[in-house]
Amino acid sequence: MSKERITIVSSSNAAFAPHVSALFVSILENCKNKQATFDFYVIDDNIDYKSKQLMLDTMANYQATLQFLNINKKYFKNVVESDRIPQTAYFRIAIPELFRGKKVDKLLYLDCDMIAVTDIDELWKMDLGNYTLAAVEDAGFHNRLELMGIDTDSKLYFNSGLMLINVKKWLDENVTRRVLDFIKNNPEKLKFHDQDALNAILLDQWLPLHPQWNAQSYIMKKEVTHPNPTGEKTYEETRKAPSIIHFSGHVKPWSDEFTSPLKGYYLKYARKTAFSKKPLYKKNAVTYVSTTHYGKVAR
Repeated sequence: MSKERITIVSSSNAAFAPHVSALFVSILENCKNKQATFDFYVIDDNIDYKSKQLMLDTMANYQATLQFLNINKKYFKNVVESDRIPQTAYFRIAIPELFRGKKVDKLLYLDCDMIAVTDIDELWKMDLGNYTLAAVEDAGFHNRLELMGIDTDSKLYFNSGLMLINVKKWLDENVTRRVLDFIKNNPEKLKFHDQDALNAILLDQWLPLHPQWNAQSYIMKKEVTHPNPTGEKTYEETRKAPSIIHFSGHVKPWSDEFTSPLKGYYLKYARKTAFSKKPLYKKNAVTYVSTTHYGKVAR
């Protein structure tokens, strides 16, 4: 197998540090290509030193690097927040800017309330062609494009919890600035925050993926029926063989209130992190870089 570097990015605060660590472990444990090296990046929203240390301990025995990056929060001062959607959620909009001038052509963004249950190799190797990103249709079917007044015949609307991003195209087309401008100019239209804005700007520039790659809670718990038979067939396939489970509901699997059998997928990998056992920090085993890359957005 050829050697390759796989770039994966997530955002986290201190409270979610154990859970993003479980996500990373799940990806590594399911990787069959032993020649692959994973470069994990975490957008650091005030993660404390102890949590960072435990995250590093978690990664120490894998063929992987872990780097912490900072984003200048002044660019997000006007965003619409809620109890479920903090400012941190908007950081994904600026992630490709962090790799401007670097040799990263493609990256996989993942929300930190996800768990991989199969090898992501097939997803990573997907040809994006001329698309800005690949993503999975949101399972809520909220007609958000129509309600935002977006002029389009398509009702396709993606869930921004998983985005396979064409970094060069994103940067060349100045997507970050365009999305931020949409947020600034249309705050009254945003019900689902950054996801609404991303869909408004990229409505015809994304490649739909099989829902197995972002098996949202609605799908896994059979709380929603797809409006067309072909889509419902993919939902049935997803429930039988999910690849990445997205615990997108209000109650998360690390909560005692979460009683679904899906909890087992999370616990399997959470137990393999240093947060669940006595940490053993191996110096220099994992790269640790904390730096600010995001100073301004290209115009």
